Amino acid sequence: MPAAAGPSSRLFLRLRATNALGAGWVVAAALAFATLGSLSGVAYRSGMGSPTFVALRAVIGATALVALVALRHRSWVRIGGLPRQERVMLAAAMLANGTLNLALFAAYGEMAVALVLAVYFTYPMLVAVTSVLIGRERFTRARTAGLLLSACGVVLVLADQVGVARFSPIGMAWAVAAAACQATYLVVSRRGYTRVPAEQATALILGGGAILAGAVVLAVDLPAGRLLSWASDAAAWAAVLTAGLLGAAAAKVWLLRGVRQLGGTRTAVLMLLEPVAGVLLAAAVLGQAISPTEAVGGLVIIAAAVLVQRPAPGPAAPPTPVSS
Repeated sequence: MPAAAGPSSRLFLRLRATNALGAGWVVAAALAFATLGSLSGVAYRSGMGSPTFVALRAVIGATALVALVALRHRSWVRIGGLPRQERVMLAAAMLANGTLNLALFAAYGEMAVALVLAVYFTYPMLVAVTSVLIGRERFTRARTAGLLLSACGVVLVLADQVGVARFSPIGMAWAVAAAACQATYLVVSRRGYTRVPAEQATALILGGGAILAGAVVLAVDLPAGRLLSWASDAAAWAAVLTAGLLGAAAAKVWLLRGVRQLGGTRTAVLMLLEPVAGVLLAAAVLGQAISPTEAVGGLVIIAAAVLVQRPAPGPAAPPTPVSS
């Protein structure tokens, strides 16, 4: 008879299952986020301002999550009862997420989407460096090679579009800010507020983002006459509803579950599947041909994502207990 699995073997199998589930959540999130560039473009063509799009997306996403928690009869964690550090980390995640969305969609309005993404997707490097500096992760040969490969893959995927993209200094500044905010969000969310279930945390984060975006709407879109000029356009409503339900509520919950299980660097590199999915979506929906360079770039990103998932050598640590 085969020998019974010892504690080390059971822990190894548990870690593999946790990592596989976490990777699945992140891939699903990347696919959902890949729709946002096209959806925001539809909304902008109707006259909707980027702050309005961000605010409505956040409100719709937060409302959907509150309704989901209520339907499941789940109790909410009392935020006041959390340790002070977790409350601070949750507030930091709310601020980073709200600023990220404003910066990213403002960049889309100033500069070609491909060029925005080329800058924005530098955030895996920021996540990796930050995680190493705070002692949470370390650079291994596999992860270093994966990060470098992922950067090359993004360049290849976006190369054809970036070469003819419209450049804007303001758009570039917004894209850099978005990358910094996404890196901050992933690092903070790894272990910052694990007592808060993913649905509740995401609803709070989206709600905070809605308040921040709402203030910008009153300051920018209202004086410009863009607040309701789009309201009779059914396509704009469909775009923002889809963005709220899929690209906010679902995607944010999936991403939070994934980063809690995988860690910041592995999650960030897997999220680079987003531009690959965006290219495939454009090919399927808009009939845009996929160039050989884009195809090679996509394969390179996939290879990098697989490479970075290799665990660092050393004693295995049990998965972080989280509420999901």
